[in-house]
Amino acid sequence: LQVGRDTIRLMLLELEADGWIDPAQAGCRRSIAEVHRRREGALERGLSIGMLSPHRLERLSQPMLLEVDHIRRALAEKGGSFEVYSPGWFESRQPGRRLGEFIQGERRAAWILHRSSRAVQRWFASNRVSCLVRGTPHEEIKLPFLDVDWQATARHAAGQLWRLGHRNISILTPPDRLRGDEEAVRGASDLREPDFEVIELAENGSAAGIEKMFRRALALKNPPTAFITVRARQVASLLGCAAKAGLRVPDHLSVLSLAREPYLEYLVPEVTGYREDPAIVARQVVRRLEQMVSGNVTPGGNPWLVTEVVKGASVAPPGLP
Repeated sequence: LQVGRDTIRLMLLELEADGWIDPAQAGCRRSIAEVHRRREGALERGLSIGMLSPHRLERLSQPMLLEVDHIRRALAEKGGSFEVYSPGWFESRQPGRRLGEFIQGERRAAWILHRSSRAVQRWFASNRVSCLVRGTPHEEIKLPFLDVDWQATARHAAGQLWRLGHRNISILTPPDRLRGDEEAVRGASDLREPDFEVIELAENGSAAGIEKMFRRALALKNPPTAFITVRARQVASLLGCAAKAGLRVPDHLSVLSLAREPYLEYLVPEVTGYREDPAIVARQVVRRLEQMVSGNVTPGGNPWLVTEVVKGASVAPPGLP
C-alpha cells in the first residue's frame, strides 16, 4: 500500500476504536469484530430496530407517537421491523443484569433509547451495543443522539420574555429530570441581563404539585410575571392555577411552553412555544440507524433538531392583576 508502519498502526487503532476489529492479543492475529458480522447480516435481512422507553405506547406524547409511526412505516418499506418495549425495570437504579438478558434475547440490529436513565445509557456505552439516544445523553456518556437543543431553545424563550419587559420568570421542571431538562434550566439562566432572575420550580408530576409550586412562586417577594414549561402537560394545570388565582393569561401572566402537543392549539389563548415535525425527525432517526447498522458506530451530522416557533397568544408584556 506504499504506507509506513506508523500509518498502518494508526489505522488499526482507528478500526479497533470504531469496533471493526477486536483488540490485539499477544500471539494472536487480529479478527473482525463479531458485532459487525451481525450488522452485515442485519442489513441483508432488513433493519430490525427496537425502541426502549419507560412509557407504553398509549402513554407516549402525540408527537412521539407520530414519530414512532413514521419510523415503523419507513422501516417496513425497507423490509425491516420495529418494536417498542417498555419493561417495568427500565427505570430501576441498576438495570444492567436484566438489560443484558433482554438485549441478548431480542437480537435487534440497533436500539432507540427514549427517556433513558444514566444507568441505561452507561450500560449501552460500556457494552458497545448499537443505539441512538432519542434525547440528550448524560454528560459523561458518549453515544450518538438526536434531540432538540434545549439549552439554546430555553435561552431563546428567555430572550423573548426579556425583550417584552419580564424580569422575574419561573421555569417548571418535572420529577423525571432528564439531561434535556437540565439544559433547559441552564439555557434560561444563561441570559445574563441586568435584574433578570430565573427561578426553577420542581413539581412532582401531578396537578396538585404544580399548583403548590404556583402558589409558592406567587408568594415570593418578587413573584414571576412569566412561566416557562418544559412539558406540555404542565400548561393546562398552569392555566387552571392562574384562573383560580384571578390572573388572566397573558394580561397578568405570560406562559411559554418548550414542548408541544396538538391540544395546545385549542386552548384559549393558544400557547406560545416550539414544535418539531415528527415526519422530519423520523427520517433523521432512520438515516442514523442505517449508518450505525452499516458499521458507522458514530454517525456524523448535526445531532440537534430544528424547532419551529409557534407565536400563539399567551405571551405579552408584564401587567398587574
